[in-house]
Amino acid sequence: MIKNYITLIFSSLLLYVAASAPLQLKAQEPIPNPGFENWTNGEPDGWNTINQEILGTSFTPVTRDQTNMHSGTSSVKLETITENIIFVGPVTLPGMITLGEITLDIVNLTGDVKGGIPTSGKPQKLRGWFQYQPQPADSCIMGIALTRWTGSQRDTLAYSYLTVGETINNWQEFTVPVEYEINAEPDSMNIIFFSSNLLNGSPIAGSKLWVDDLWLDYETVSIKLAEQYRDFFIRSSPEGVFIVTNSTQPAMVQVFSLSGTLVYEAQLNPQTNQHKLSLPVLPSGLYIARYTTATGVRKASKFIIN
Repeated sequence: MIKNYITLIFSSLLLYVAASAPLQLKAQEPIPNPGFENWTNGEPDGWNTINQEILGTSFTPVTRDQTNMHSGTSSVKLETITENIIFVGPVTLPGMITLGEITLDIVNLTGDVKGGIPTSGKPQKLRGWFQYQPQPADSCIMGIALTRWTGSQRDTLAYSYLTVGETINNWQEFTVPVEYEINAEPDSMNIIFFSSNLLNGSPIAGSKLWVDDLWLDYETVSIKLAEQYRDFFIRSSPEGVFIVTNSTQPAMVQVFSLSGTLVYEAQLNPQTNQHKLSLPVLPSGLYIARYTTATGVRKASKFIIN
């Protein structure tokens, strides 16, 4: 009975941002602590988890993993677990993290996920890296919801989620396209991850999800690759344009206008796999990023500034 109750709570609240007054928080980074590097008292900074004590029984489905990460020093691990609660019996909870506030009251059979964080711009994709080890017939959920206060109510502008049921033992990039139902700029965002798919029934103990290196793709820079390289590509965000490379060699990156004028040049540190390009203010048009290693390996990608 308790398992079914929990399933109903979170199935109905999946990707839900409660209709509430406008958020009064100050603007911040698009996704707080996106690499899950910073933790306080067992919680990733900027995020809320389902970790809690219920009638004297501690549930810790969300933990910091410093042995398995895509980059940096840690990732977040979500695991569906079962604990025995006195007078209640076995209760199964999925690993869950969200930018909203979680309320779960087993005694009074109530649960809620409210709010989110302030945001701006119109993200087109939620992207990041994950690994997943599901139990049979289970799957994980990765999702995003965007809302806007109209002056009298909070409208849901967009919500999207991705489910994955296969075993992913190596870090793999995921993409959740954002589907707007109302064409407007949001002021609030919630991102949520579950280690079990509550839409398909009760959570299954033992399913494990790792998440790391999240970002929002605003597609302010449209990318057209001259050639497709796994170890050299370009992405954009509200903070600017980034070169992403997995190369372990020192390299030079140069950006040229279509007329051949050099507009940017920088050395890349092989110890860092993501490099922000401090591009000057450039007119709209086609540009070419050229990447050259110390051994003479050269690669190039085209991108458009809108």
